Amino acid sequence: MISGVAERSLGSRVLVWGQWVLLAAFLLGSFGVLIMAVVQTGDAGALFDPRLERLDDPKASMPDSVWNPFAWIVGIARLVAMLVFVAGIAGVILGVVAIARSRHVGDRAGYRWSLAGTVAWILVLILMLTPYGRALHSWLLD
Repeated sequence: MISGVAERSLGSRVLVWGQWVLLAAFLLGSFGVLIMAVVQTGDAGALFDPRLERLDDPKASMPDSVWNPFAWIVGIARLVAMLVFVAGIAGVILGVVAIARSRHVGDRAGYRWSLAGTVAWILVLILMLTPYGRALHSWLLD
């Protein structure tokens, strides 16, 4: 600490940002694509039971123009959602490193944000291990 003010750890902030960007990409790539498919098919019940028979191929509900930047963003986010276990482990590791770094330098805000992100990624991983998560993941992989 410098003169009683907590030092802001740039390294932990970058890790926290990486953790939250991965989480946002996962949410857009999984639940965003799911909501687009539900709106397109009109089957609101499919939100709680995502299957290929109810929602069709996930790619059919995504924007498809090569020149559309939103199509690229959704496509990359869907890739993160398809690789959720790799992204989740990376998110937890980024969080643990950021927690250790921010705790070491006394950055309370960085500590809270990295702790919240780590807990969020752990909850996402637990959700994806449930039957609903497995159904959503298998639908996204189709």
